[in-house]
Amino acid sequence: MNRVGWAAVVAAVLIGMTGCGGGGNDGDESGAAAAAPAGPGPEDAGPVTKAKLRLVLDGVTKDAGALPNDPEWAASRADSTSPLGACFVDYKSFDKAASTLDSHLTNALAAALTGRGWTEAKKRDERKARDGTVRAVQAVFKKRGWTIVLDYRLNADDRTLSLSGFEDACVKKVQAAGGPEAFN
Repeated sequence: MNRVGWAAVVAAVLIGMTGCGGGGNDGDESGAAAAAPAGPGPEDAGPVTKAKLRLVLDGVTKDAGALPNDPEWAASRADSTSPLGACFVDYKSFDKAASTLDSHLTNALAAALTGRGWTEAKKRDERKARDGTVRAVQAVFKKRGWTIVLDYRLNADDRTLSLSGFEDACVKKVQAAGGPEAFN
């Protein structure tokens, strides 16, 4: 699926969510290393903007010890011609060695976000394989008209971690202006 399609999926899922609980196992968070709350973040002075949200995503990933934003991914997102591109700020990392990226990092990221005043909007969805390995984690955070979706995936060849932040009003405006075609 192309990057516009993924943005559409994330936006559609989030706009459709109204506090629904996840369908997976909600794992025990006691084994996770939590990041120390960073206190008020840089977005707390005035309105949240895309530039301020970029600082938040970079700050919480650094605080939690995540890999830096993948440069190829960042470049592809910057080149997006989708109308939704104006609404989103993204972070994504890939870890083929699986040495730094694991499901416990999602708990540290959640702690870093809530420490900056973001509210976890729905119960975290954690899905496990039969052997107990965490295969996927999704969480949604909200603050002052913005949403951040945290997504962790354990794939066959690598592990991915992404944070997709977007302004709720911007996504609704793009949807209203273009209907389903806005996502193509």
